[in-house]
Amino acid sequence: MSSKTSRSSSRLTSRSSSKAPLSPKSEAKKLFKNQAVRDSRIKLIKEILERDEDALREYIIKDSEAFFHQTPTLLQVNAVVNLVKKQNTFVLSGTGSGKTRIAEMYHHLFAPSTRKATILVLNPLDSLGENQVAEKEKDGMTAISLTKMTFTKKVADKIIKGDYSFVYLSPEVFLNNGLFNYVFYKKEFQDRLALVSVDEGHMIYLWGLVAKGKAKRSSAHTRTQDRGIFRPSYGNLGARLMATYGVPVMLLSATCRPIAIKSIMKSLKMTNDNITFLRDELTRPEIRIIRVPMKCSLISANDLLNVLGPKHEIEDKDIPPTLIYSGSRHATLKVMKVVNQARGTPGCEYKPHSSIIRRYHAASGEKEKKEAVNDFNMGKFPCMSCTMALGLGQNWKRVRRVIHMGRGDPSTICQMMGRAGQDGKTGLAILMVEPHRKFGKNSVEEFTGEDNQEDDCRMDALAVTPICLRIAFSVDNL
Repeated sequence: MSSKTSRSSSRLTSRSSSKAPLSPKSEAKKLFKNQAVRDSRIKLIKEILERDEDALREYIIKDSEAFFHQTPTLLQVNAVVNLVKKQNTFVLSGTGSGKTRIAEMYHHLFAPSTRKATILVLNPLDSLGENQVAEKEKDGMTAISLTKMTFTKKVADKIIKGDYSFVYLSPEVFLNNGLFNYVFYKKEFQDRLALVSVDEGHMIYLWGLVAKGKAKRSSAHTRTQDRGIFRPSYGNLGARLMATYGVPVMLLSATCRPIAIKSIMKSLKMTNDNITFLRDELTRPEIRIIRVPMKCSLISANDLLNVLGPKHEIEDKDIPPTLIYSGSRHATLKVMKVVNQARGTPGCEYKPHSSIIRRYHAASGEKEKKEAVNDFNMGKFPCMSCTMALGLGQNWKRVRRVIHMGRGDPSTICQMMGRAGQDGKTGLAILMVEPHRKFGKNSVEEFTGEDNQEDDCRMDALAVTPICLRIAFSVDNL
């Protein structure tokens, strides 16, 4: 009997030792159970929490002016007030309106606390996180962008300890990285987590399209490369975003139409009761929009020959700082060739330090991208041939003119146009559109009242509409 008992006990011991690790969902349940017993999450000091709304607004304004040396806008103050109240917030405001400053203002409210707060920022491309990290470091804040190359166990331990105030990461790392799962469900990290921010929140709608398989049938979706890496699992982003206890979620977007907002809310399992919308002016009245029907093919990009004059007539320094957006990485080189042809300097597109135009896309080398951005901001060359990888969520105060090649999704084009005039001065947006798209709608008569507002219809409508384009963009977001 004793031998049988020892055998059964050894079996039980071996089973318990070979127990499978808990799934992320089980980890979350375990975490929430522990939190329910003892809430050790970082909190704002009582002086802030006990203020009424008017006093809180006054405190936020004074704190922002003291640290950032700039008076915050009403939108920024309202957003921070919501976050202090732990309310999920969706901020809809035009490019260049200071949406990214909201998270910084909220984080600085934790400065008097004896513990370090951490803010997670989700963005569609790694390069965007790197740009934001550079800006945070200039302001004296600690930040890191997690990529497959930089995210190591050593970095993970630093994040858990609170060495970084802002942690930028892509959906790929957020959802499918085992090391980040280890960090995210660590109680010490959850206690430091103060906010989850989704930069370019409208991207959740696109990720949802991928999850449903609709993106493959959308021409508007495939026409813009470098908006981000898309995988079907990204449509399940909501489950992970909601897997936090008492941490507000903030979504930021410069363009998000009602059908997209509805899909985002559904994806995130949110209702109007647990999220607050803050809306500001989405259009930019200081930007003039001109639509130019293309006379040459989109592949040739020869319509740009009429935009830039020869070098002996216009010096490089006299050309307004310009971003020329193409739908693919391959097309960016063709644009460079045409620009140099127009300037009378054929072959200069292969010079790495060209004084007229350089290019930027997601597959460019890191050193090449940093050098191109720095030299452009310093005024060493006036034109940048790029894809959507340049500018999304970034601040480009020097840009005066934006040119978009070909038809495209209005929401995406609106983002691109917003790069111009971010310093408050006037800007120019030139939309070069093909007069005819195969299998598309090429006249007003082809649109009927029964048309659903699908991305392809909106793309074609922007190319043929007879109304003011600024009004068209405004109506698109109603």
